Amino acid sequence: MHPRNLKAATLAAALLCLVRVPILSDEIPSDFTPYVRLGHLLKVSVYRNPILGPSGHGIVNPGELVREEGPIAMPVGSGTIISAEGLILTNWHVYAIEDQVQYDPRSRILRVAERASTTMLVYRLIDNDPLRAPVVQFRAAPVSLDEEHDTALLKIVEDAEGNPIDLRDFSYVALGNPFGMKINADLAVLGYPGKGGDTITITDGKFLGYYRDDGFPGQDGFIKTDAAMSPGNSGGSALNDLALVGVPTAVTLPQLAGSDMGYIHPVTWALKGLVVAQFKFGYHPPEIPLEWLTSPYNSDETAQSIFITGYVLAANSGRGVGSQVIAIRPDKTLEEIARLHQELQSAALVFLMRQMSEYGVSAEDLSRRFEVPVDRVKEILEIELSDETISEDTRRYLGGEFFYTNSESDEDGFFILSVPRGEEVVLHVLKEGYFPFHKDLKAQSGGFQDIGRFKIFGR
Repeated sequence: MHPRNLKAATLAAALLCLVRVPILSDEIPSDFTPYVRLGHLLKVSVYRNPILGPSGHGIVNPGELVREEGPIAMPVGSGTIISAEGLILTNWHVYAIEDQVQYDPRSRILRVAERASTTMLVYRLIDNDPLRAPVVQFRAAPVSLDEEHDTALLKIVEDAEGNPIDLRDFSYVALGNPFGMKINADLAVLGYPGKGGDTITITDGKFLGYYRDDGFPGQDGFIKTDAAMSPGNSGGSALNDLALVGVPTAVTLPQLAGSDMGYIHPVTWALKGLVVAQFKFGYHPPEIPLEWLTSPYNSDETAQSIFITGYVLAANSGRGVGSQVIAIRPDKTLEEIARLHQELQSAALVFLMRQMSEYGVSAEDLSRRFEVPVDRVKEILEIELSDETISEDTRRYLGGEFFYTNSESDEDGFFILSVPRGEEVVLHVLKEGYFPFHKDLKAQSGGFQDIGRFKIFGR
């Protein structure tokens, strides 16, 4: 899944990446230093006479490198410090900036701006003065990048010049229950929208409920508000009773009739990143109580599922191994799950191609995009998905029944996957050149569960 889908007719396709209203005095924090601005260091490469793709779309070859410029600091969004160790919560799309490409056909000059560092610049207020612009004081490295939930967790690890630091006395904001608010409760939004200049902007509004849409089951749940938000607010803070209940993320399209509406990710959507911070890096992130997760208003997977973590190590060296980690129901075999997985992928491909075709994408364009012959594309577009053409297991899976979940361990051997609470599963670890490993386990009833380290043996 991509970051939370919302109807195009209702929400902006543009996220808040790039008016000051007075608010109640008891909703204004006394310490503004945890509310930070985030930016990237960019390097700009200038090329001459690039080779363009068909019809002038895309770059086949950038051409002759003329010069390089930078690094250039570019603010892109907001963030909130949520622990004394310097953990920062923001949006995934604030961190995951794409290369910026500009081409001048008259001079045939191509300019490509790309990230110069994997860390982000952290702009923080000096002397806790909200009327002054923040300055770059630190750099933060990614801890967890969760595209599915559009959340990112960063950790302050360097000073402004890139020298390592290990500070543990940052002011931070406590988390609040996003599902404990009454309708029309007060919300305060803090961040750095571009239209507000370089200083922090605080707007107030009301909690208008949660976004629901039967067309996107399991993918709704945004907090709705009439607090003013605009590009640059992304990744910032939404406060109720001075506690962080959510992360401002999107707004309605400006051309839609009616008043603007802002959309905020509940802070519970950051649980996966907080679990990674604790069990992979040994940090001390804030806790999210189980009662928040099991709220009837929580439509996220965390309402029913638990995050399970562990490490896969090579028996001969004790080093981490990147491998496939699959948790399946005990009454199913790996072979049955492999067939189910293949059928689900095929069904998803048919659905996606047909949807794009209905929006006017030609068979030739689909062929290039999916690297499938045109004749095969035409055959796929003729496939009818129905109860008669898919298996019973696929129907039950699409109906919400649990069959399996899979993940990959990283180069350190760490993995994290989501399993329904109380579910008994068989954990399989598969890696070419190693004997298969399996382990029986039962998902606990909390928000996370660490199963420790286990070793696999080479063939």
